[in-house]
Amino acid sequence: MTINIGDVQASFVDGKIVLKYFSASFNAGEFPNSINGNIQVTPDDGLTILSSQEEVTAAAKKKIQTLVADVVA
Repeated sequence: MTINIGDVQASFVDGKIVLKYFSASFNAGEFPNSINGNIQVTPDDGLTILSSQEEVTAAAKKKIQTLVADVVA
């Protein structure tokens, strides 16, 4: 699976910068059994504005796998 982390969206709350979301795009598999798309990973996924690219990628992968498992089930 290839995951690319794109933009970060943040805002100021009570004078402090707060994460809204990181955007991520992904693709996996080979045609005709492939999937691709875009998701947002948020503080609900355990991230902060100080999260590393590796942490964001891991959270995105977990979210993608959960979404795929929900569709299959």
